[in-house]
Amino acid sequence: MKKTAILLLMVLLSVSMLFAAGSSEDAQVADSTGYKDTIIIATGADQNYMDGQMNNTNDVFLRACYSQLVRRALDGSIEGDLAESWSVGEDGVTWTFNLRHGVKFHNGKELTSKDVVASYDRLLNNPAVRYNSLAKGYIEDVYAVDDYTVCLVTPGPVASLLANLTHRSNLILDADYIEKYGMDLGLTVESVNGTGPYRLVSWDRDQEMVLEAFPDYFRGEVPTKNIDILIVTDANARDVALETGQVDITIVNTSEIPRLQETPGIQVKMFEGIGAHGLQFNCANEYMKDPRVRQAINYAIDKQLIIDVLYSDIGERACTAPVNPNVWGYYDFGVVAQDVEKAKALLAEAGYPDGFDITIMCNPGYNKATETCEMIVSMLADVGINASIEVVDDATFNSSMGGRTYPGENFPWAMFFMGFGAGTADCDEGLRRIWTTSPDGNNNNNYGWYSNAEVDRLLAEAMGELDEERRLELYKEAQQILYIDDPAAIFTNDRYNVWTMSDKVEGFEVNVNNVIFWDNLRCRN
Repeated sequence: MKKTAILLLMVLLSVSMLFAAGSSEDAQVADSTGYKDTIIIATGADQNYMDGQMNNTNDVFLRACYSQLVRRALDGSIEGDLAESWSVGEDGVTWTFNLRHGVKFHNGKELTSKDVVASYDRLLNNPAVRYNSLAKGYIEDVYAVDDYTVCLVTPGPVASLLANLTHRSNLILDADYIEKYGMDLGLTVESVNGTGPYRLVSWDRDQEMVLEAFPDYFRGEVPTKNIDILIVTDANARDVALETGQVDITIVNTSEIPRLQETPGIQVKMFEGIGAHGLQFNCANEYMKDPRVRQAINYAIDKQLIIDVLYSDIGERACTAPVNPNVWGYYDFGVVAQDVEKAKALLAEAGYPDGFDITIMCNPGYNKATETCEMIVSMLADVGINASIEVVDDATFNSSMGGRTYPGENFPWAMFFMGFGAGTADCDEGLRRIWTTSPDGNNNNNYGWYSNAEVDRLLAEAMGELDEERRLELYKEAQQILYIDDPAAIFTNDRYNVWTMSDKVEGFEVNVNNVIFWDNLRCRN
């Protein structure tokens, strides 16, 4: 309680200072329009990079500053962003994108194909870039035809190319900034220069980020001049800040949603997403190497009970596949039902009739992660597995996920709570990025070192399969393995994107990636 009070006080002080710093001219503008010129958003975590090629935090505020060739629209379709049109050549591998003319970076420089080529050169040819291996899976080369025409060449026919290009790693950077800042790009305000609706004007890491509307944004200037983002890790503090009017928009503790839905002055918005939660296996662990052990754990857990107890308050559903139903290629296998006797038989077959001891890593930053792990520990005890939970902070979690080493080295946990999401809303990225085997076994996003040769084959074939029905069948086969036959994780709940806000907020909309569309976002005085 003391910690919460302190955090809330920090929020109140930050907001008070912000209002105190506002000019009387700004106040007059806000009064004359009837709308605030600053919307305050409280979020639970800061961005690690303001650079899409390195960011693994989320897309929410990153895309306020940057644009890309194509993007996911509000209805989930793919629409042009920096590209106004595109086509694929007769060879099936050369994609030509025609850029909008007159697009400006935040420093006033005009965007040309030189910036697009430089962005992809960095993504494809710098192994230090986080999503390097992902991009090389679907792009082989990039070159400019003229100042406003650029070609991407794929290694073979890639059915999901446009979907893949919506991933955050495809946000276009300024060629001059790539040369000037190198791998430090996106770590400071000065190194961020995009073409999005907002420009970054200040950043006090883990405290506050301030965005200012870019008047020359190519889609037209957005209606709210400033977005002030406060980093408030404590969910209770965010709840109170919203209810007391100190912030306009926030992501709150989901257990509070039923109460907030009945609270005057508050609106709760729930959007379909592409994310899921679950417990991922560390397949380098001495026990988890055996598929029978992973199958046993899968059958030992009552997923529906977890949903009923922990997630029913916001209507989230139990997983029925390794990907969310909003991901293209999803197949409904149903919820894997609990079968304690089958779990015990599989453990005995694997040579562990009396079970074993393991540790589960849990980052409470994931919604109800600790409570989920506690329920799972109890269920595992019923089949003889003695599991303990190690709760870690963000720094420990991020360091354990990053900097892949030889499989399993310095990674003591047998299982770990994780979020799964197809950033492109397509099974190619949603499965291939997370579950395929890398040549050295250190896939940057295959955090549990999962490896199944048949999954690798199916996903590779699906990437180049242009027949839609055949591609769906390939994804179904791969998901059958990942979900049931050789489980890569215990997939628990499909996620909603839930936001709470003052009832004075208007025009708040997000797509399936939980990316805010700023075009009509306003807040009445």
